[in-house]
Amino acid sequence: MNPLYLFVSPLVAAVLSWLAGKNGNLQKALTVLVFVGSLAVLYTWKQAAFVDASISLPWIHSFGIYLALAANPINFWFLVLTAIVVFAAQMYHSSKEEGAVRGDVMAMIFLLQVFLFGVFMAQDLMLFYFCYEATILPIYYISSRYGSPAAERATIKFFLYTLFGSLFMLLGILYMYNSTGAENFLISSFNPYYFSGSVQGWLFLAFFIAFAIKMPLFPFHSWQADVYAESPVESTMLMSGILLKMGVFGMLTIVIPLFPQGLKDYGYIFIGLSAFGVLYGALVAMVQYDIRKVLAYSSLSHVGLIGAGLLAYSDVALEGVVLQMFAHGVNIAGLFFVSEIIAKQTGTRDLDLMGGFTRASFGLTVLFFVFLLGSIAVPLTNGFPGEFKLLMGIFEYNIYLGILCGSTVILSSVYMLRLFQKTMLGKESGDYILSFQGVGAFRTVGLSLLVALVLLFGLFPGIISGVADTAVRTLLTAY
Repeated sequence: MNPLYLFVSPLVAAVLSWLAGKNGNLQKALTVLVFVGSLAVLYTWKQAAFVDASISLPWIHSFGIYLALAANPINFWFLVLTAIVVFAAQMYHSSKEEGAVRGDVMAMIFLLQVFLFGVFMAQDLMLFYFCYEATILPIYYISSRYGSPAAERATIKFFLYTLFGSLFMLLGILYMYNSTGAENFLISSFNPYYFSGSVQGWLFLAFFIAFAIKMPLFPFHSWQADVYAESPVESTMLMSGILLKMGVFGMLTIVIPLFPQGLKDYGYIFIGLSAFGVLYGALVAMVQYDIRKVLAYSSLSHVGLIGAGLLAYSDVALEGVVLQMFAHGVNIAGLFFVSEIIAKQTGTRDLDLMGGFTRASFGLTVLFFVFLLGSIAVPLTNGFPGEFKLLMGIFEYNIYLGILCGSTVILSSVYMLRLFQKTMLGKESGDYILSFQGVGAFRTVGLSLLVALVLLFGLFPGIISGVADTAVRTLLTAY
């Protein structure tokens, strides 16, 4: 089965979702069908060592642009994470009360899944650019249409930031095409030896800006907190859980392999900024009282650690990047999922007005606590193997940066335990305890799946690193 299946199935589901409208049962059925189908295809490819998991068709032939897609050990876990996070966001939305489910939102999430699969499987730079840019549109639609009154302004800021950064990437792609005399935009047509050291430096900066804004890394992060806070939780789960991973993926598969001299010339600057972002994000998260903004700055801190590991570019650091990328996507999606249930029930996102939610739902408290443990990288949870390897790789690069990044071990525990204490423990501050009707069966299944992944990949990290090892060795040959 070729990779077009991962394009076509969510695209067809998007049309059907639009037609299904407010029918929650049909929306749930489509969600489960596409999720199970996508995972089945990915598992089949992995078992067959990714044989016959590629396709290349002329798209815009006169410009040498191909619909070239492939699944491989490098993008495998990005594809799996996409399926999981999209499933979680759709589970949350399709389980809303009767009349609140919206077919256009579900359709836009499916459409986003198409573009995300395109980003991670693209073997053509222009196809990659097209899908990368197209991911903005569903998010903009959902956030501006169904977010808070301030969401449209925040989303426009995100849109303009991303568009500005991507312009540099487009100019870099066009320069690569024209300067090398290439006949197409296939990534395999380019080689680091085609570019001099100074040119590699400029190309590194052009692509890095685009990906650093999307991730985001400090100091390219100023759009993040407002968008995460004001958008519907479905958008926030998707942005924090998977959209920012496009930047990680772009750095892994395009920037560093093609421009290794640029990494040597400028990497030390940005690894320092990324390490500072770890500390900055954690300190700001500690003083936030909006539950969404705590998680937003927590994400900034964790992504800073991933960015530092990327730029350290050693075998152990890159393995940590893949492990932590997957762990962060699962954990942050779960945390936003639970936090929104709490905020909806209490009628506020202010931590000082919450408290005692354990009395309403002990089960939800346990699920929230497991996501929290994964987020602060407690051993035997999914956050530990990746964070451990990232810190090892950064310490090998520079001991002082390692110490700075290592502060996340303590600081993340402080702000996450503060979050748990203010929401779940203490004296209840309202009558929501008695009125709580439960999470619902479908949402419970979704949250339980995410919790299972937190524990499974904490106990058996080799499931991920076994595939990632081959990819890491391939990437390091370019450096």
